[in-house]
Amino acid sequence: MEDRPASATSSHLSPGKETCPAMASTRDPHTVLAEFVHARSGDAVVLASDADDAVRKVVGAAPGQSVLLDLTAGLGDRRTGDHAGDRLVAAQVDLTTTLAALDRELSVRPAALLIVPGVAPSTGEVLPLSKLAAVAHRHGARLLVDASELAARRVINMTSHGIDYVVFTGRQLAGHGPAAVVGRPDWLRDVIGVDAEPSALNGFAQGCSEVAGMGFEWIGLHEQALSDTLDEALQRLPGTRRLRLWADVADRVGIASVAVAGREAPFALRWGFETGRYDVAQQLDSLADVVFEQEKS
Repeated sequence: MEDRPASATSSHLSPGKETCPAMASTRDPHTVLAEFVHARSGDAVVLASDADDAVRKVVGAAPGQSVLLDLTAGLGDRRTGDHAGDRLVAAQVDLTTTLAALDRELSVRPAALLIVPGVAPSTGEVLPLSKLAAVAHRHGARLLVDASELAARRVINMTSHGIDYVVFTGRQLAGHGPAAVVGRPDWLRDVIGVDAEPSALNGFAQGCSEVAGMGFEWIGLHEQALSDTLDEALQRLPGTRRLRLWADVADRVGIASVAVAGREAPFALRWGFETGRYDVAQQLDSLADVVFEQEKS
């Protein structure tokens, strides 16, 4: 799974037109960012310093309260939006129950905005964005997806998924650069974005084009192959268990937490399109060291 395909990106806003990474620098980077997430015609693009800043900009522009789906309870992870939500709904025992809890919260106490992460931050489950959009819209709310961990791993289609706002970052897609929020323009009309250096903004757009050019099917298969490598290794490491947030979600990206017997904090592993088997092997060696140290104690 290490061979990468030739780069070619399909433009959603211009059907049938292909954009290769080399062309990205000749185009308006804001347009490239919008096309990368398959934005609607007329959607706005606002730059922010990082993902949390981008989420806060939308929350500040919303004409009412916001509800945040919190997947971090007890895991010590970064929470989407850095406590941006007015109200929190914690993850439940499974996805089905979690969706019901969100539906109930928005039904009893309406809100203007529902904020969700694109993936579970410790265990990598991909959230069902279309279902979450349906829950939000059923109660008159809009959906904001923090796709910081999702954008470089899975296709994001704001149009077909019904996403009102999406946040993603140059740090994840290009190694550095600003964050962007793309979405419905009425709330963003008076939002002031950051002034990004042209080189950083162009690098962000270039990163989007290069990731799309790899092909998300290849990226998904590559991540799954490395996930299988992890699972095989855990079978040979005593006292280890890969954690899951929800058993009823099959799709997971290259983020994992492994519980080690006798160790309070789980061991974190990460991989993506840029990660090879050697990189994962190094992480597994570190995990093996932790396991053997625990056995000694």
